[in-house]
Amino acid sequence: MFSWSLAARNLKRRRLRTALTVSGIVVGISMMFILLSLVSGMEAQARSMVRFLGGADITVSNSTLFRDRMGGGGFFGLPSPSTLDESIIEVISKLPGVYAISPQFSFSGSINGRRITVYGVTPSSYEIVTGGLNIVEGSFLSDNSNGEIVLGKALVNLLNITRGDTVNLSTGQGGKERIFKVIGIFETGMIFQEYAGYITLADAQNITGEHGLVTQILVKCEDPSIVSNVANIIQSTVPGVRVTTPTTAIQQATQMLNTLTMFFATIGLVALFAGSFGVINTMIMSVTERTREIGILKAIGAKSRDIMKMFLAESLLIGLIGGGVGVAVGGILAYIFPILTPGLFTISSSPFGMRNPSVGGRVMLNIRLATPAITPTNIILCFSLGALVGVLAGLYPAWRASRMKPVEALRHV
Repeated sequence: MFSWSLAARNLKRRRLRTALTVSGIVVGISMMFILLSLVSGMEAQARSMVRFLGGADITVSNSTLFRDRMGGGGFFGLPSPSTLDESIIEVISKLPGVYAISPQFSFSGSINGRRITVYGVTPSSYEIVTGGLNIVEGSFLSDNSNGEIVLGKALVNLLNITRGDTVNLSTGQGGKERIFKVIGIFETGMIFQEYAGYITLADAQNITGEHGLVTQILVKCEDPSIVSNVANIIQSTVPGVRVTTPTTAIQQATQMLNTLTMFFATIGLVALFAGSFGVINTMIMSVTERTREIGILKAIGAKSRDIMKMFLAESLLIGLIGGGVGVAVGGILAYIFPILTPGLFTISSSPFGMRNPSVGGRVMLNIRLATPAITPTNIILCFSLGALVGVLAGLYPAWRASRMKPVEALRHV
């Protein structure tokens, strides 16, 4: 307690020098805090974008990939995908890390004699998990759609179909046939993907007779970085399923965020390192000015460790004050900086998967990447760094003061 009171008194005695020394820590900590807050905001924004635009993170299917169904009437004569019981959906939705889930039933069908792939989906959950289709004309399905279909642009051009027409959809080779109304046309930019149609899951199950079954379960995770963990949990929890993930895209997003974090953290550490020299200089000056005081303290019984504690307490106080003020200043500047540079961290994007019929089927987004996120982790980290820099910068001056001989210190003028 004596060391702390003595350290505080000495800092008050040299207020201007203390303020200048603290300012060096404040600059480093505030810069570190600004950069970490911006990175955290960019990370949260990127996760939200990936979650909304990036499609399904995980696709769950039957471990037995294919089976003969309806007389082997699969796409190009191949066996049809194996199915899963719908009860699995509820099990997967309750697993940790799962943000949203959407069932899908895909099968090979025929429209006006043209073989296509048909996807039965639940429209509301499908749009959450995948971002939806890029509708260029009409609209997508709704949950209460019945007898409605959305077709690819290449397919409607080939068959000379327009929105509002009706088409005959059959499962082929003596399977069921049903009339559907075309309510929308989608485009992907890749023609082979446009030879497909989307109907509701209920319609798909009715026309195939596979009630209560799905072929795939699409899963969106809360965080792109935990996709592998969630996939492993699904694999171990649900028997007989096959789990696939778009690992490349996820790894690239995570790697980009990690690179940004390291880059900005390095800049902050360099500024903080420069500020530590101010603390070292101040503490050495303090030791030199108080040489006689150190001699008197040692002469009346103070031990070397007491002297060292006194000066370390002083440097620690500088670090704590600098850390606290730096966090406060950084928190304010973290919100001001993006406002002063609005174009620096904003991009315009027309991502695949977003749909807006009024803009040629595509949505132009102004995405603000630099919305800061002030987290308790960043606050504790920066405050602790300030204290750590204070202690490390005061080690040598404190050690030097503790090594002084009482007689030599008392002779100092």
